[in-house]
Amino acid sequence: MNPAQLFMFSEDQSPVFMPHADTACEKLHGMLDKMRAAASGPWKASTVSLYRETVWSSLLGKLADHSEAIRLRAEMDAEIARLDAAA
Repeated sequence: MNPAQLFMFSEDQSPVFMPHADTACEKLHGMLDKMRAAASGPWKASTVSLYRETVWSSLLGKLADHSEAIRLRAEMDAEIARLDAAA
């Protein structure tokens, strides 16, 4: 086993970054603002897929207000649909 693999089993591991709810909210609003400002998709289809399936879900899960998370997800999905229609 090489030294890099030994680190995986060490009890002294670096902390994993977990965004605070405010940071997650800022990131989500920034992405939504970018979509609203775009006349066509600001990201490749593969990036949108990654964002939709992984990034947005993770960030939305950090929000304290569940209704805000639902609202933001609906707004992001609507913007993606608008951008897809414009393409």
